[in-house]
Amino acid sequence: GEEVLSPIERVGTFVRRGAESAKSTWVRVSDWAVVLVYRLARTPALQASLAAVVLASFPALKQLLTIHGGDTTKVPPLYFVYDAVSTLGQAQVPVSMIMLSGTATLRYMTALRRRAIRATMVDRAKAEGGDQEEVGEARGETEKPDRFTPPAVACILLGRAALMPLAGLGWWWALNRIGLVPDIEGHTPIMQLVILVESAVPTAQNVVMLLLVHGRLEKGESLAQLVLVQMAISVFTFTVSCSFFQYLVIPQ
Repeated sequence: GEEVLSPIERVGTFVRRGAESAKSTWVRVSDWAVVLVYRLARTPALQASLAAVVLASFPALKQLLTIHGGDTTKVPPLYFVYDAVSTLGQAQVPVSMIMLSGTATLRYMTALRRRAIRATMVDRAKAEGGDQEEVGEARGETEKPDRFTPPAVACILLGRAALMPLAGLGWWWALNRIGLVPDIEGHTPIMQLVILVESAVPTAQNVVMLLLVHGRLEKGESLAQLVLVQMAISVFTFTVSCSFFQYLVIPQ
């Protein structure tokens, strides 16, 4: 029959199982945290921010890269590195705008890709002796464009333009409530305005480039068009948000 445990043994079993469950939960949480940190560490924007913090934290290292004072004849030994990175940074926005404006090219390339896939699938179905119904299914499988769902479109268009300013306002209130915004004479209102404005700007076109780099041409085309519509909506929402934010933090 079933083994009968004493009360002390039952308590010990319960504690041991609870410890094993807690340990497994801790392992899952720690694994998730490691993956999250690894993904964040691979983000170019975060890498640039950390590099800037490190560069500003060590003046001796900064002097090897940047020109100090007004004398441009004294070029530090590693200035060419700083100059190259600065040039790339200045070119990022124009290149992104070119990529964003290339929706017509994306549409053309997507159509070519879809036709090539459809032709390949039809030829394969015919070679395998499929009937007309199977050939028609092969044609129809490639005619479904890879678009965003209506809820996703609504979130992209309205989430950043309408909801994020409210979230930024909440964070601004919380930061001021707990006193995390430093009080710098003459600069505190501008700093608070920057905190608020960051939550109201439209989506950066870099997300389109990320999709293009990863080969998601159809998603990139759809997102590029949505970003353009979102920017049109943001003409109104951004103006209203910034006007209200300025009223809150800038002395009249």
